[in-house]
Amino acid sequence: MWVKVLDSAPKEGTMVKVTADDKNLFVTMNNGTLYAAENRCPHEDIELTLGCLKGNRVKCSLHGYSFDLVTGDSSEEDVDNMLTYPVKQENNEIYIEV
Repeated sequence: MWVKVLDSAPKEGTMVKVTADDKNLFVTMNNGTLYAAENRCPHEDIELTLGCLKGNRVKCSLHGYSFDLVTGDSSEEDVDNMLTYPVKQENNEIYIEV
């Protein structure tokens, strides 16, 4: 099910908190591509939007672990991967599949 979460895409290099189907998520525009993921570090349950984007990864502000925006892969072997979601733009509006 596709859920509308934003009226327009976020600015390049920013992360925007959104809610879809009672899930705390974020949407980001990185190098012209939209990404969506769970807004929670799998390691310590802190919002990833408190961190920053480094290349094609989101870096957690608490311990510095990072997660790939495409695959969700963690930088650490013993830390779970970040949950990612399909995202699309139609008529400027942003939708996430949940």
